[in-house]
Amino acid sequence: MSVLSSAETRKLYNRIAGVYDLCLKAFNAVGTNRWGSQLVANLQIRPGDHVIDLCAGTGANLPYLAEKLGAQGKLTLVDLSEGMLTKAKERAERLGLTNVEIVQMDVNEFRFPPEVDAIISTFGLEMVPTYPAIIERAVASLRPDGRIGLLGLKHPENWPQWVLQIGILVTKPFGVSRDYEDFKPWVAARNAASQVWFEEHLAGSAYSFVGQRKATLAEKQ
Repeated sequence: MSVLSSAETRKLYNRIAGVYDLCLKAFNAVGTNRWGSQLVANLQIRPGDHVIDLCAGTGANLPYLAEKLGAQGKLTLVDLSEGMLTKAKERAERLGLTNVEIVQMDVNEFRFPPEVDAIISTFGLEMVPTYPAIIERAVASLRPDGRIGLLGLKHPENWPQWVLQIGILVTKPFGVSRDYEDFKPWVAARNAASQVWFEEHLAGSAYSFVGQRKATLAEKQ
């Protein structure tokens, strides 16, 4: 399996949208839901903020984000797959949320509004070849002290090959392959924003990153 095109990614996730949340429960058993909650906490979201969730999938971050945003806040979910976003919309309705905007679009084409308070992406950008440009545009759209949070898989440098192969087989249904080994969104985020928090999970096979937009010279004066 090679790096998937946008069309291939959309087709794959439309196909697995119906079982995605069920599969996610197995990953939650090793801590992914806890990592997501910690990531949102470190974004320092305030009631009334506007948050954008990139590669939002079925809306796994909705419960954590909605709690921080309150009824006056706004949450924009962006994803390539209409099948995944249908599940996200259903989740939002179950939670009784009326402040969620659904945007079915390739993240490469999404235009960030100005003065966004926070941007989050979990288990998504590490499968987007153009992630450096997307992260740069995302950070540029943040308000002066706005934050970006990323959570995703990373290549575990010190794993034995046989263990690494098991990991690849487990994540293969989601399109993961060794062709993504050199994708490092957290490095691009470090270049675009000031790191305020970074943590590795599961012996280096996953990571959490939070960065804050760097102030411009005009803002410092």
